[in-house]
Amino acid sequence: MPKRGAFIVIEGLDRSGKSTQTESLIKRLEQADVSAKLIKFPDRTTPIGKMIDAYLKSESELDDHVVHLLFSANRWELASSIIKTLEQGNDCDL
Repeated sequence: MPKRGAFIVIEGLDRSGKSTQTESLIKRLEQADVSAKLIKFPDRTTPIGKMIDAYLKSESELDDHVVHLLFSANRWELASSIIKTLEQGNDCDL
């Protein structure tokens, strides 16, 4: 059974360099022969992610509470995929 992967979360304000730091981390892990998967939220490919995308592009109007719940639901949409990735011994970088 492979060693369980690390769950790494990078948080910060908009435009604070999260993507830059995460991409740098992924490159370093790959150079060290560590298998890693980059996951970004919101995931705009899912049904809920598409609703969030429309809101962020000002194509739809939603109550702030609804948007908050959609962001949370968007993470839950990928929960089983993240768990599977970790159980296979891969790191997940969010």
